[in-house]
Amino acid sequence: MRKLHRVGICLFVSLLLSACSYSAEPQEPQAQDQRAQILEVTADLPQNEGWWIVRNGTTTMTLQVKALNTETVLFWAVPTGTETWGERELIGYDLDGSDGWSFTWDFGKRSMHDRIVVQALGSDETSQAQEMILVTAE
Repeated sequence: MRKLHRVGICLFVSLLLSACSYSAEPQEPQAQDQRAQILEVTADLPQNEGWWIVRNGTTTMTLQVKALNTETVLFWAVPTGTETWGERELIGYDLDGSDGWSFTWDFGKRSMHDRIVVQALGSDETSQAQEMILVTAE
């Protein structure tokens, strides 16, 4: 009987403690992910089997980026091949996403067989996102 009495007291105390810890205050929703995100990268070029195609006579391309939580977008041209990041060239940037993130590159008569790497630098000042598209001449 004593054992049953102790169990009853333990249950009562547990119920009392859990009732006291209940808060009628609304809980703060979980903070939404504020890291930089790239949703899509496109170019104003035709596409074939995953490559954006620079046709003969084309000397410019416009790159458009859909990104969230972004302060700056950088555009890099990187030669294809392995371990070529060190040979990258910053071809442009966009600091104002109010009209969408984009950059028009006047590459002239450059022989094109590159990766275009897009980096979104986060408005949280710490995160970044990166996407790549492949570009080649016809």
